[in-house]
Amino acid sequence: MVMEPQNGDIAVSLSASVASAMACLLPLASVSQQPYLSELLSFTLDRLHKEPELLRVDTERIQRQMLEVAVGNYRAFISAADALVAIKEEVSSINKHLESMITVIPNLKSGCTEFVESAEHILEKRQMNLC
Repeated sequence: MVMEPQNGDIAVSLSASVASAMACLLPLASVSQQPYLSELLSFTLDRLHKEPELLRVDTERIQRQMLEVAVGNYRAFISAADALVAIKEEVSSINKHLESMITVIPNLKSGCTEFVESAEHILEKRQMNLC
């Protein structure tokens, strides 16, 4: 007995074929876009026609929220900017001090060497006087 495919079987087979074909195309999308593309593939044609308007509404809502956050936190943004300026000035000051230390260190090293040599010489004289 040969079974004839039912309309539902054809639809399942067709949607599986489409999903398989689209799976080959999905690697072209970034990893973050793949869930949305998969979701789009599951939508009906009517829902796909509504998608641009829904995206526009979501975009407007998100823009309003971003504006509210920016307005609500403007003092924090200004304080953060001021802190960054202060940090930049401190780092610049530290850098200048380090550069001046780098130029002075050779003189300090030679001075220390002279001191050690002088101290050794004095120690030798002292030991000679004690003997």
